Amino acid sequence: MNELGAGHPLDPTVKASIGYLVDTGVLPVFYQSNVPGERTSLDGSYEQRVVSVQNARALRSKFNLDVEGFAFAEHGTKVNDFYDEAQLKSVYESEVESLIRVHTRASKVTVFDHTRRSSCQRVRERYNSRDPASAAHTDYTDWSAHQRVRDLLPEQAERRLAKRFAIVNIWRSMTGSIEEWPLAVCDARTVDPKKLHTVERRAYDRVGQTRHASYDPKNTWYYFP
Repeated sequence: MNELGAGHPLDPTVKASIGYLVDTGVLPVFYQSNVPGERTSLDGSYEQRVVSVQNARALRSKFNLDVEGFAFAEHGTKVNDFYDEAQLKSVYESEVESLIRVHTRASKVTVFDHTRRSSCQRVRERYNSRDPASAAHTDYTDWSAHQRVRDLLPEQAERRLAKRFAIVNIWRSMTGSIEEWPLAVCDARTVDPKKLHTVERRAYDRVGQTRHASYDPKNTWYYFP
């Protein structure tokens, strides 16, 4: 989500500009940043739409992963430096596994990626953080989600894929209060699958797929100030 328009953090609703894909029938391509400080880029046609975004903190107990597709959780951590890869591996991954088990009752949890984001170019260059995502999207198509399981758990994949599985994102602030580009999420019940379009995702080590959304006035958006 782009920077919010006028409004106080306690306001129940604000106006914000969100990037939507314009479906031209041509497969868009997303290029992931591969070196520190490099910006991501998109080949495709996009438009900015101003939408109403509700303050989710005022409704924090309302949300459920199996209903809206997202939830708000209190979660303490012993990590004191999220730029320290060793701490993420030795401390944070086990904390996240426990958090996911509590909220999903999953029989197995595998942590496989950490993405840092910053709107500051200096921070991106120093810590290899990515720029904020500016387009409404989901991280996977059905094909790429199944392929991710096969890549991560090659010996268990077919057995795991015969049952229900989910790919869950955990978001948190690394440095205190977020003053721009806060996370926005869309109520899954208001998302029309016909409005989601496959986008090829190219990185230095893999080619995958995500889905970007075209504008739908029925979308209901929330953010966490």
